[in-house]
Amino acid sequence: MDLQLTGRRALITGASKGIGYGIAARLAAEGCALTLVARDPAGLDKAAAALKARHPGLDVSTVAADLGHRDQLGGLYPRLSSVDILVNSAGAVPRGQLLDTTAEQFRAAMDSKGFGAIDLCREAYRHMRARRDGVILNIIGMSGERPSPKSVPTSTVNAALIGFTQAVGALSPDDNIRVLGLNPGLVATERTAGLMTPSSDPHDNAYAHLTSNLPFGRMATTGEIADFAAFLVSPRASYCSGTVYTVDGGARFRA
Repeated sequence: MDLQLTGRRALITGASKGIGYGIAARLAAEGCALTLVARDPAGLDKAAAALKARHPGLDVSTVAADLGHRDQLGGLYPRLSSVDILVNSAGAVPRGQLLDTTAEQFRAAMDSKGFGAIDLCREAYRHMRARRDGVILNIIGMSGERPSPKSVPTSTVNAALIGFTQAVGALSPDDNIRVLGLNPGLVATERTAGLMTPSSDPHDNAYAHLTSNLPFGRMATTGEIADFAAFLVSPRASYCSGTVYTVDGGARFRA
């Protein structure tokens, strides 16, 4: 299926690795011009070089920015004036119960993943509304749908982004803009690589019950998440907005 994305301009946060990089690779294959955003300049350069090697002639640029610092967001705003697709995939939030998490850690989590995404959405939406065209996709997470007492910051930030996405996406079609969310289940990335092996880390062991009964006997691949994300931001999903889609192979319904 032709996703009709050739020539579209996409800005992707958290794009140097993991799901963000997977989505960037998929959109590059569909002919999109890319702006990759992440905190690590070296990681961004490596990601951009890998994409150019796979897709000669690819239009790709990079911006190193920590979305948890509002003073660094301003450097992204000029880029958003011409973006057709915004994918918010940045913001790793640490696990922890309420009393294990300091006020500073909680606010840092809200700033990096929560307010970072919200501020970029607001700025991108402003330009998209002027053009009456655009798509915003927020990569969120299952703990927002199934809160965990052992992961209070993650559950809180993700639940907030789910509500934000649904609220904004309900009316955005009036401006011919689609706002969507995607909740991945467990995905095989650098971050989750250790979850399938024994560990003395209690945070890793907290995943043991999840990894012992995974659908299809494995985690999802970044490519599987990226394929669905590419469909959602494409004109093929033109009647989709205000919805957060869960891609976990049905894991949330398993005993």
